[in-house]
Amino acid sequence: AAIAAALLSTGAAAADFQWSHQWTFNHTAANGSNSMGAEIVAYDSVNNRLWIAGTDANQANIGQGGIDVLDLSGNLVQSFSTAALGGINSVALKNGQAAVAITAPIKTDPGLVRFYDAGNYATLHTATVGANPDSLTYTPDGSRVLVANEGEPSSYLVGPSGDPEGSVSIINTSTFAEQTAGFSGFNADAAALKAAGVRLTGPNASVAQDLEPEYIAVSQDGSKAFATLQEANSVAIIDVATATVTGIKALSMKDHSLPGNGLDASDRDGSGNNPLNGNIQNWNVKGLYMPDGIASFSKGGNQYYVTANEGDSREDWPGGSEEIRVGAASIDPDLRTALDAAHGSDWQSDNDKLNRLTVSKSGDTDGDGDLDQLQVFSARSFSILDADGNLVFDSGDKLEQIIKTQFPSLWDDGRSDNKGPEPESAVIGEVDGRDLLFLGLERSNAVMVWDLTDLDNVAFLDMLFTGGDVGPEGLAFFSNAQGSYLAVANEVSETTSLYKVSAVPVPGAVWLFGLALLGCLGLGRRRA
Repeated sequence: AAIAAALLSTGAAAADFQWSHQWTFNHTAANGSNSMGAEIVAYDSVNNRLWIAGTDANQANIGQGGIDVLDLSGNLVQSFSTAALGGINSVALKNGQAAVAITAPIKTDPGLVRFYDAGNYATLHTATVGANPDSLTYTPDGSRVLVANEGEPSSYLVGPSGDPEGSVSIINTSTFAEQTAGFSGFNADAAALKAAGVRLTGPNASVAQDLEPEYIAVSQDGSKAFATLQEANSVAIIDVATATVTGIKALSMKDHSLPGNGLDASDRDGSGNNPLNGNIQNWNVKGLYMPDGIASFSKGGNQYYVTANEGDSREDWPGGSEEIRVGAASIDPDLRTALDAAHGSDWQSDNDKLNRLTVSKSGDTDGDGDLDQLQVFSARSFSILDADGNLVFDSGDKLEQIIKTQFPSLWDDGRSDNKGPEPESAVIGEVDGRDLLFLGLERSNAVMVWDLTDLDNVAFLDMLFTGGDVGPEGLAFFSNAQGSYLAVANEVSETTSLYKVSAVPVPGAVWLFGLALLGCLGLGRRRA
């Protein structure tokens, strides 16, 4: 009984997480790089290599970039340009095959997915998909690859004629037969979707044009997929076999006035050159989750998805940007009364309060020109959704609280007024029997690690970061005979770093297990 109790204690306790930085590769011409950047990284388990898709972050033109292939010692073993095809967005690998997503030189034209033999880099097939393919994901068995065709317009001012539809392409990786899961079947449901909380803001756009898939995660059995619809603050639920969007699930809004849901609302609080970093408070503000990255995992026979709630706004908007600062906004009288009561009459003029906070014009819920809600971009958190898209966990304000108290050097107060640390990407890996979430924080230049082994006790473990790495965008977790690893592609610094990771029971649980063994040995001796 004592041993059983100790084992149960070990299983419930958070892991003692350990990590070591293995190397960093700079994607420069001097190092032989054709990509000249690092945005998405994927692991080739057959050849034990990393493929990195990148475009020089200092160049704005579509039609640049390529693939760098590294061995696990950080040596460049192959590099090739994809500039002749268009602008590279993503790469994924499975069963010795690589798929690369490429936007057309005119991004509203159909994009491409090019398949390669990961061993000899030979082209296997080139598929035509929807406009602006943003990311791609293999099913767990590798039989299909799913492609998020974002379908961004060249400008939101051009109207429907220049706004392609968003969609998800599903490609058989043996025959290369294609299917398309589109959103046109929801065009007649715009009013109902809005009423349910789906954020449709594209001017004069149909539902299919307004929805712009970002990232995709596939269920463990390969039957279902979730695609994040960032600007719509929703996820699409897709039946993989039939290539059908079966539902669009709105993610509602986060109430930042509740305990545990605070945020730092200003980049100019404090005094002089001494900003008040980590001035986390509750405010009468609603947070738009707006997830970007998404990952899937199963536990206890149930399917779950984790979203990185980055937030995003649309630029080139009628009348200017979709964004507005609270200090410059016209506020509905009823909301003003509520804000005065909660925060004092200077909340809109004081930099220590809400004056600097960037909010969405979609807070004008009745269309009369003033804001009825203060809606901020990003929930500054990660969330866990069940198989139906229902929220079962949110990290609240823990990201900012942890950075403030444990990693103050990673606090970027210049982003406090706009999306905070920006959780960008999420991957899940099993490390020494633990289910760990790796969460990329774009503005903190770091990766948070969380233990999801016990969903009733989600626990923060540690932060991965290396000096000089800026803007983590793509993450790849993998295990091989040498251990477990996390590869990080850093978009701004144009670097890729590799970390070795491990997770062991906390010392207290090991100590309890040792006492249980000693107790049983003593009992055996007495009986003898």
